[in-house]
Amino acid sequence: MVWACFTGERLGPLIVCDERGIGADEYEDILYDGLFSLIDDILEIPDDTKEVQVANETTLLFMQDNAPCHKANNILEFLKENHVPVMEWPPQSPDLNPIENLWTEFKVLFHKRFTELFNYPSKSMEARYRYGEVLQEVWYSQGIELVTALIESMPRRCAAVIEAKGGWTKY
Repeated sequence: MVWACFTGERLGPLIVCDERGIGADEYEDILYDGLFSLIDDILEIPDDTKEVQVANETTLLFMQDNAPCHKANNILEFLKENHVPVMEWPPQSPDLNPIENLWTEFKVLFHKRFTELFNYPSKSMEARYRYGEVLQEVWYSQGIELVTALIESMPRRCAAVIEAKGGWTKY
């Protein structure tokens, strides 16, 4: 299992999760390591900057689906306390999250790279470490073009879901 994020301008970190499932506590750690590190990078002011543009609370909108660990009360409170606005999702939502489309491309690229590097899958710790390195390599090798297209599709996606009253859409 992996977790990742992106903005309209760049890919964020990819975090390879442990074998076991992800609960709210593990998800909070992932948010610290992944989401907050990306936010810190975005908001970092270069040393040679004379003028700083300040973002407002509508500049960032965090998207996550309705997975149980995402909807846990302590996670929602944690995001609220840290001033991270979260997009509201219909309860039985069609998959609005644009990262789902990125995952599809990512899986194709990973499978291609995996078959180039490995003869067969292994569960050894050394192999799992190497798989994590390949996951990182493939994640950061993806072009920003698809990310840009996905971000630009969000107004159409949201309008389609609203029109369908939360039901099925072509997305």
